[in-house]
Amino acid sequence: MVHKKQTKSCCILLGNLNRYDVDQREQRTETSQSMQQTRRRRHHAGTTTSASPVGKTVLPLSTATRGDGGGNNRLGSSSSNSKKRRLLVFVTILVIILFIIAIALSFLLRIDHHPQSLRTTGHGNTQQEVIRISSTDNADMTEFISCIDDVSVEPYFSKIDPVLAEHRHKSRNPAHSELSCSPPNKQHCFRCVYDGFDDLLELAQQHGDGYSGIQNQIAVLIESLILKPGVPLQRDGNHRDALPTILQVSVHRQKTYQTEKTKPTFDQLHADYLESASYVYTAILYDDTPDNLLGGETALVNFRQDDNGQGDVTFGLTSSVDLLPPQQESKSEQPIVFTDGLIVEPKSGRLVLFSSGAENFHAPMAVRQGERPTYHFWFKCKQVVKE
Repeated sequence: MVHKKQTKSCCILLGNLNRYDVDQREQRTETSQSMQQTRRRRHHAGTTTSASPVGKTVLPLSTATRGDGGGNNRLGSSSSNSKKRRLLVFVTILVIILFIIAIALSFLLRIDHHPQSLRTTGHGNTQQEVIRISSTDNADMTEFISCIDDVSVEPYFSKIDPVLAEHRHKSRNPAHSELSCSPPNKQHCFRCVYDGFDDLLELAQQHGDGYSGIQNQIAVLIESLILKPGVPLQRDGNHRDALPTILQVSVHRQKTYQTEKTKPTFDQLHADYLESASYVYTAILYDDTPDNLLGGETALVNFRQDDNGQGDVTFGLTSSVDLLPPQQESKSEQPIVFTDGLIVEPKSGRLVLFSSGAENFHAPMAVRQGERPTYHFWFKCKQVVKE
């Protein structure tokens, strides 16, 4: 009996729970329908009071959207798209700024590692300086200078005689400017330093300095400086296939400079054409240099004249006579001070070109440690004197 009563009570309780659950579902359904009707009325009535019909109350936009789940989604999506667009614009601007900075840095590095890419030295330029092109630079220098034929006369003689050995020549006939392959303008003699000629060095190492392919390529490079005066060398690769028209090789050699710790610094000062009529233009190609190399630079010395070619002449070497011990009388033993010119450090594949007149007095500096292997080429005119 007791068991039947308990069963009946449980059935009544379950029935009440079912009715409560049905009531809740019906209430939620009615609430949902009411909300849908409210949204439709708002859609037809508008979202601002100014557009509402008289006698109807419209909720503010913030209140209306707060109860609209679809509106929240749309606003959230629009806000997300706006953020993405702003982020894309910011990233684009940042990339452009970084690109500009990279270009600027590249330009600055190029200036630092291509020292004096185009210079003019001579009349009217009186600033004295010693420029060093080191083995860590990426050299691409073209310098045009005033041509000089004869230093046995004033105003040059008194400047160079104290530092030039007695056996060195100071003039030659015919003069360099009278040669058929000399620059048409006496302001366009030159000295140049270029890196990156490893292809020429490889040919020299494989075939020797007498290989005509090397000589022709260097001759074409020099001809471009002669025939296009005042224009820097165009390294477009055309020199590899062209043949020289006004120059021919006269002398070539491979020489390794050994350590000479006691050698005076400028005892070999000379101008190539003044020493030999076959040395009209000079090319130096540095071979692979050892890591322990000290010294062995090539020094080219400047003549300068101020007041547009009418004033006093200066030379970039001076002898310190006051410092001489009494027993030293030879010029080669005099202490020399280098004040104006160019110092080129050896570097594998570096090519040095210069006109060989008196405007380019030069000297190999002493090798203090290691050795300096070098290829030398000298060129002369195919036709000697200008017509």
